[in-house]
This record gives sequence, structure tokens and C-alpha cells, in this order.
Amino acid sequence: MDSDCGNFRRKCGLIIFMLMFPGFFIFQDAGIYVLANESAFIAEDAAARRQARSSLSVFLDMPGFVDGDFIRQEIPVVEYVRDRALADVHIIMSRHPAGTTGATYSISFIGLGPYQEKNYQLSYWAPAANTLDQTRRGYTGMIKMGLAPFVAAASISDRMTIEYTAPHPDAFAEEIPLRDPWNYWVIESYGGGSYSREETRNSLHVRYGIFADRITPEHKTRLRPYGNYFERNFITDQGTITSTSVRGGFDSYHIKSVGDHWGVGVFGDIFISTFHNLNFSGVFTPAIEYSLFPYHQATRRSVALAWRFGAGYYDYVEETIYDKTEEFLYGQALVLSADFRQPWGNIRASLVGFHHFHDLRSNRTEFSGAFNLRLIEGLSLNLATSFSLINDHVAIPKADMSLEEILLEQRRRASSYELGINVGLSYTFGSRITGVFNPRLSH
Repeated sequence: MDSDCGNFRRKCGLIIFMLMFPGFFIFQDAGIYVLANESAFIAEDAAARRQARSSLSVFLDMPGFVDGDFIRQEIPVVEYVRDRALADVHIIMSRHPAGTTGATYSISFIGLGPYQEKNYQLSYWAPAANTLDQTRRGYTGMIKMGLAPFVAAASISDRMTIEYTAPHPDAFAEEIPLRDPWNYWVIESYGGGSYSREETRNSLHVRYGIFADRITPEHKTRLRPYGNYFERNFITDQGTITSTSVRGGFDSYHIKSVGDHWGVGVFGDIFISTFHNLNFSGVFTPAIEYSLFPYHQATRRSVALAWRFGAGYYDYVEETIYDKTEEFLYGQALVLSADFRQPWGNIRASLVGFHHFHDLRSNRTEFSGAFNLRLIEGLSLNLATSFSLINDHVAIPKADMSLEEILLEQRRRASSYELGINVGLSYTFGSRITGVFNPRLSH
């Protein structure tokens, strides 16, 4: 009797767990519930699922700023599914900014199942002057063209037509300029601010600057002056407490392409920050980089190693813990970076090692990484982490900080490390179709 009761309780527990996680269970003929990994059955019935439907199924793998609903509305001829394992075509999309000139949208089409021999990449260039609607129509049009070979091979090809819009005859009469009067330079100036107020506090932030970028296949140049002013006021019974900070500077670089795997350049930076105890700092840094893969593959995979050697002058607001009010410093850094965007997920990571030459104990090691991995159908792991070992606090003020300065974060405090971790796990199951768009009461 006790054995029967125990078996009954175990079965009840398994039934409850099965209802909570239906994707992990199957039924046996004998009525026993067996725990199983859903991915074990994907390959077994994927062909049958593809054969049973007449439409072409597509999995959209793209960042959040891409308008997926617009793509689904504009291309209704295909069926959009929730996971790569359910798809005939896996579309991977990424955005690669080119300074202030615009951005390139890289779109990879990966055939699966009967389409696995089709694998290619298209790109769409979105100028900075584009509106959001122009940009989304541009990359959606490119996706239409990329899907055409798949649709032609599917059973729905007889319901498709291809249209071509011929230019007006007068368009050919317009002479295309042979030279760019701006010589590829694109300049953007900006300025703005924000203000908020409550009964006991208010804050003000003012920002301004200029981006001047020139990007060609052989050269990449940037000139960028900028400035920021922050002010916060807190009203108390004892009076008003005011916190102000200033940050600004000038960033610049010029980078030269040297073949498919090498790049060389120089960086020149000026930085002013009351938070960092800097009246003025100016650093000049030559650099060289080697890419394991050709640079034209960087939209899908990249592993690069860079070496930088820098010399700088520093003028401090207050005397530092090393009894300095100004000094010249020399240092070098190695930067190892990796970036992969593949069907199994995305990985971006970097490892930086830096030290000053006057004292090798003045050094810093930094690691940062972001991982998005598809473990099985519907199950994804997201992990973002950063970790730094910090021993190069050359600008920390010597004087003690008041409690007010600490709480208002008016100055930087010494710390031997920094750590940040963000982890998440998601599991999606249910209907395979994700292409329905219904905006009612969404706002």
C-alpha cells in the first residue's frame, strides 16, 4: 500500500512538472513519463514538418532596433517561425555604423534543410540623412531580393512576380559628378540639454560637440570636439547642496588599411574632467592591428590583436596620491577582441592589458564579454560580464573626500577592481508561427 501511494505521489509530481515544462516530456505506451531533451526530436521530424507545409518558413535573427513587424507586414508571402530549427531560411542581420556618415546593414541568408546549399550575404547602406522609415524600407527591400532565390525554389513560386521600375529618361541626362566636393567628409554638429525639477531638487545637463568623419576603403579619420556640463541641486533644511561637474575634450584618429589583415593608425586625445581630477590631459598613441580573418568577414566573424604605445601629459586639479600636480606618462596596451555572429548565437568579447613604463606595477587588466547562445530549440542563454583589475590610479586626489562628495559622486574613488554580471535564461515554446501583427491597444 505504501509503495502504491509512493508511486502515485511520484506520478502526480511528474504530471505537475510536465504541465509547467511541457517541452521536456513525452508519453510512453505504458503510461510512464520520461524526461527528454526537446532537441533530440528536432532532427527526427524537421523534414516531415517542412514537407507538410507549402509555404517558405523564415527565422528572423536581428537586433531590437530593426523593425521586425514592418518586415513581416511588407513580406507576407513567407511564414515566420519562432526558432531556427523550424525554418527553411535563417536571416541574420547586423548593423555596422560608419561614424556620422551612416550605417551598413549586413544581411546573411542561410538555407536549411532542402535549401542548405544556398548561403549568401547582401548589404544595405543607410545614409545618416535617412529617416527611420526610409531605412526600414531600404533593408526590407534588400530582404525581399535576398529571399527571391528561396521563393523561386519553393512551391509558392507560381504566386510570385518580379517588378522592375525603370528610371525616367531625363535621369540619364543628369551628369553624375566624377568628384565629391566634400572628399568623403561628413560633418555633424549637435547640442542640447535636459532639465528636471522637483520641490526638493533639480538637475541640469548641457551637451554639445561636432563629429567630422571621413571613411573610405583605404582610410578612416575622425575629429570630434565635445563638452558636457552637469549640475544637481538638493534643497535641505540646512540650505542648498550643489554638485557640478565638467567633462569635455577632443577625440581624433587616422587609420590606414594595409591589406586584408592589417591596419595601422594614430590616436590623439584631449580630455578634461573634474570627476577624474584632470584640468587637462593630452595623449598621442600610435597603433597597429592584425585581424585573423579578412576584414570583409567582420560582419560575421572577427578576431583581432592590436598593440598601442602612448605618451601623454597630465595636469591635475588637485595633488594626487603620488604627490603630483602634473606629469608626463608613457604606456602600452595589448587588445585582443573577438566578435562572432553565427546561426548558433552571438559572442562579443575583449581582453585588454595595459601598463605604464615608469612603474610596471601601475597597470590595468580588463575583460568584457556578451554572449547569446541557442542551446536547443527555444532555449537561449544570455550572459554579459565585465571585470577589471585596476592598479593605475595615477590621478586619484591626495586629499580626503567628504561624505557629500562621496554620496554625490563628485570625484573618482580608488578601487582595485570592478565587476559586473548580467545573466538570463529564456525558453520559448508553443505555436511555431510568429508573423501575426496586431497593434491594437499596444500603447
